[in-house]
Amino acid sequence: MATKTINVDMLARMFLAGAQNIEAKKEYINELNVFPVPDGDTGTNMSLTIMSAAREVTALEKPDMADLAKAISSGSLRGARGNSGVILSQLLRGFTKSIREENEIDALGLAAACARARDTAYKAVMKPKEGTILTVASGIADKAAEMAEETDDLELFIPAVIRHAEEVLEKTPDMLPVLKEAGVVDSGGQGLLEVIRGAYDAFQGKEIDYSSIEPGKAAVAPPKVSQEAGDIKFGYCTEFIILTEKEFTEEDEDGFKAYLSSIGDSIVCVADDDVVKIHVHTNDPGLAIQRALTFGQLSRMKIDNMREEHQEKLIRDAEKLAKEQKQEAAKKIQGRESPWALSRSPSERV
Repeated sequence: MATKTINVDMLARMFLAGAQNIEAKKEYINELNVFPVPDGDTGTNMSLTIMSAAREVTALEKPDMADLAKAISSGSLRGARGNSGVILSQLLRGFTKSIREENEIDALGLAAACARARDTAYKAVMKPKEGTILTVASGIADKAAEMAEETDDLELFIPAVIRHAEEVLEKTPDMLPVLKEAGVVDSGGQGLLEVIRGAYDAFQGKEIDYSSIEPGKAAVAPPKVSQEAGDIKFGYCTEFIILTEKEFTEEDEDGFKAYLSSIGDSIVCVADDDVVKIHVHTNDPGLAIQRALTFGQLSRMKIDNMREEHQEKLIRDAEKLAKEQKQEAAKKIQGRESPWALSRSPSERV
């Protein structure tokens, strides 16, 4: 029997399952992280972002669609961490804005929500780059629109969208040379795929131990250690929330983005009511902070030294590789011993 709509209870379960899935896969996603900087924290940042929203969702009692939409949008923005986390929050913001006035969502409604999610995320990023989470989000929106014209059965609609997202993700190395060099797909795109995979599991009514799930078919081997810390042009990942004390106009937003682009890159500036979320990679975080203070008070400030994080990641990768090589060598040595030799006691082996 076809399933044609999703109600608020099902959507809440799907969202929480998506959050759980990315939490379970965050270390794997971290290993894929080589763009925009190879600091190995994409999975962690995306998990922290969506878990912030998940906590707000679980606190709701008998929510309607508007309540659920607000909890997801507000929670993800306030908890957004890193470039990938802020973009994820904007995908969720756009999606929930599209469905907040609905009682149930059908295929056409899902397609419209995916399109608005894509558009909101692209708008938030100063210089959108293809081969990233944005490309995967765009592929999802395109396939959702196509499927909505073909069927109203969500049991056909959702898996078709997921398969297309996997195909788009597999092509990201062809769009970003740094991904191809490292032999990986985009980490943010992988994270988004894990969210919708988890959501689909809930839609199917599955009970799954997410920690035991192996990466799906779009997954690839861990990246080669190839980039140096010197490749990082702007060393400090700087992010904070501005609690505005006056209206933050579209002109203010454009001006602030232009200023941030003069001192850094990976810029995301998002205004939502009296809250503005800022993310920038820069060599002088103080400049971004000083300009932000002209609009209001600052909250949830975080400044990370990405060169230091990258060096720590190189050490972890090297230690992991050495451990694997040692284990492999031990297996080969053990394999050379004959069954007769292994059957003897240690004292008899000379």
